[in-house]
Amino acid sequence: MVKRSYLLLFFLLFANVSLVAPISFIEHGYAAEPQSFHGTWVANGSKEVLSMGEKRQVAIFRLTGHVNLKNDIGKVNDYWAECIGLADSEAGSNARCVWRGLNDQEIYLTLQGEKLAEGSSVTGTIVGGTGSASGITGSLQFTWSSMSTQSANNATAVGGYAKELTGSYQLPE
Repeated sequence: MVKRSYLLLFFLLFANVSLVAPISFIEHGYAAEPQSFHGTWVANGSKEVLSMGEKRQVAIFRLTGHVNLKNDIGKVNDYWAECIGLADSEAGSNARCVWRGLNDQEIYLTLQGEKLAEGSSVTGTIVGGTGSASGITGSLQFTWSSMSTQSANNATAVGGYAKELTGSYQLPE
């Protein structure tokens, strides 16, 4: 009789724990399913070049422009992008970017690439956001399908276009 009481008590305790456990998983906000996106990016800006000998140049650059996605990220598919970065003809480039939607939603990115030139591949990490993109994480990649520079009086203008911007992201639930 005592064994049955313990067995019944164990069963009731286990049943209560199994009913409560799924609720606690929901409360902790496990991430939603990964989503993908693709689109284009048009960017224009300037760079300041510093020569480091005959074969190496480094430059700081600032690019702004329009990102148009074929599908939404956090309910937005058009962004105004701003990036600042460092390009090194030997080590590649690194940039930090903010994409701003018309509803003030922001997405924050880090980018790494080859030279700031046509045909250069760029990879990136989505490191956060605001509004409906709060808590976003993910990755992206693109190749500059065209890139132009125009120099005059120690100032260099830069323009680029990426038609194969793709990536994936995940938002918390």
